[in-house]
Amino acid sequence: MKTSSLPAFLLVCLGGVLTGVFTAPMKYLTRWHWENIWFVYALFAQLIIPCAVIGTVIPHLLSLYEQVPTPRLVLVLLLGTFWGIGSVAFGIGVDRLGAGLGFALIMGISTLLGTVLPLLLAGPSSLKPLRFVLGLVLLMSGVALSGWAGMRREREVSPKERYYAKGLAICIASGVLSAFFNIGLVVAKPIQDLAAHRGAPQWASGDAVWPVLLFGCFLANASYCGFLFTKNGTGRLYFRTGGWEWCGAFGMGAAWIIGVLAYGAGAMSLGQLGPVLGFPIFTALMLVCAFGVGRISGEWRGADRSTVRWMNTAVMLNVISVFVIGYGR
Repeated sequence: MKTSSLPAFLLVCLGGVLTGVFTAPMKYLTRWHWENIWFVYALFAQLIIPCAVIGTVIPHLLSLYEQVPTPRLVLVLLLGTFWGIGSVAFGIGVDRLGAGLGFALIMGISTLLGTVLPLLLAGPSSLKPLRFVLGLVLLMSGVALSGWAGMRREREVSPKERYYAKGLAICIASGVLSAFFNIGLVVAKPIQDLAAHRGAPQWASGDAVWPVLLFGCFLANASYCGFLFTKNGTGRLYFRTGGWEWCGAFGMGAAWIIGVLAYGAGAMSLGQLGPVLGFPIFTALMLVCAFGVGRISGEWRGADRSTVRWMNTAVMLNVISVFVIGYGR
């Protein structure tokens, strides 16, 4: 790697770490319910921070969207909404199964579908078939093994098998719906090209689509949280607690969106190395850091050592697979 590429590489690494640990505060915000935490996280991560940052680095953002055909904007917004439903399921799944297992399952499934489906849309002309297929096989093996390890852990630590089954189903649904994010990026390519044509910096032009995608994502998250506020009467908790919960939820949102934007800027600055080197490192660090957060917070406490070793193997398979897929694209 050239010395000039080092800052971009470090941005990619920072993005992977931040997006891997962003759920860590959830375990310590005990005076709020899940919907209170998730709504404030979504508010900052999907609406306030990205609009402020991207609106600053890309001049005349609103006038840029006016030049995009309305059907394309609506389609991107719709895909973002599906991604948002997956985001809601992600939050519930991680809350039920833990950060380590939840991340491994959701990221594995979304990486699998998010890699294959955009290729079908864009055309696999430069694909290296053997490496790509090997990477997908490793990824599917990692996903299956992590699910099996999680089932073993649940039987060893707690007899609530139905609880695990429901959490597993939610994680699978999240992984499938989260793949709409990658599809949205493919569909929104004209928006990125238009931003670059209008003079946006190379590293920032790829972020022009974020406000549209993330607004759709926020709508889904806010709608579900609003439903829970009404059902559980938990909206009043915002007025009964101190600043710790607000700071924690804000920290989650800031960590996630800064991680995503850092990865986007780093991958764009790496040029041709972006999808080959940036994507695998970002995803691998995300998986490893999320699993590390789960281990440190005691999610696997009480599980048999062999079960933990199987989960370690599953995470390693996922990590290796994203590198193989990256080099096969």
